[in-house]
Amino acid sequence: MSQTPRSSHQLPPPDPPAPIDVILADREAEIARLVGRFYALGREDPLLGPVFESRVSDWNKHLGTMRDFWSSAMDRTGRYHGRPLDVHRRIVEIRSEHFARWLDLWGQAVGETVRPEARAPLIAMAHRMAEAMASRMRDS
Repeated sequence: MSQTPRSSHQLPPPDPPAPIDVILADREAEIARLVGRFYALGREDPLLGPVFESRVSDWNKHLGTMRDFWSSAMDRTGRYHGRPLDVHRRIVEIRSEHFARWLDLWGQAVGETVRPEARAPLIAMAHRMAEAMASRMRDS
């Protein structure tokens, strides 16, 4: 009985899946890059920049809060415990064009910092939040 020679073109077995803690660490790093890039764009933006600069006195703290927010919103980590609608209602300068610009810059930052397969949920969540917040701010 003869054996068929093994092909030298066989692919190696696939790598085992990454442990969940590695996946979450990668995701947290991605969120950190995204938040950092978004606020870098936003601070330079002629429409959003003045609002950010007039309201944020401690950027390190704010960026940490925003990383916690997006981690909680996207991955249910439970790290954010604030009330974003209440915070934004106190910013009298916010108008509908601010939400539209926020979404534009968010989409740009997502495109620059997030893996292609992870972009759509972040953009969809931002659109849902902007729509909900804009309508609730008008109602107050």
